[in-house]
Amino acid sequence: MTIINCKLPFGVVKSIEDYSNIINEILSYNITFNILKFSTGTSGVNLLLDVPEKKVNMITQALKKNDVIVNKKGRVIVDDEKCIDCGACISLCPTDALHFNDNNQLEFSYEKCIGCLLCLDSCPRQAIEEM
Repeated sequence: MTIINCKLPFGVVKSIEDYSNIINEILSYNITFNILKFSTGTSGVNLLLDVPEKKVNMITQALKKNDVIVNKKGRVIVDDEKCIDCGACISLCPTDALHFNDNNQLEFSYEKCIGCLLCLDSCPRQAIEEM
C-alpha cells in the first residue's frame, strides 16, 4: 500500500455532491482504498489515502481529472546520532511507529509508518527526515 496526500481546494468542492463525484470516479476503477485522514485547512480539504501500490497511477489520474492536487507521501527515517529521545514526535504519531522502548529510548517502526509526516516539524533536533 502507498500513502497519497490529496488537497481539494475550496473552489473544487462546492457541495457534498462534489465529494461524491470524486469518490465515485475513483470507485469506477474498482479500486479499494482507505481514508486515513480527512481534515480541513485554510485552502481546502486534505485527505490522506492508503491505496494499493499497483493502483497509484490510476487513482492519481482519477483525482487529478477532478482538479484534486495529489502528492505521493514518503516514509521517514530517524537519525539516532541527532535524536535526544525527547519524545516530541511520539504524541503526533497516529500509528505508534514512533514510541519509547523499555529503556526510554525512541524506536521507529518502518512497517507501522504511514508517511503522514506529522513528526517532521516536531523534532527540535531535525533528527527525523523524509526518505
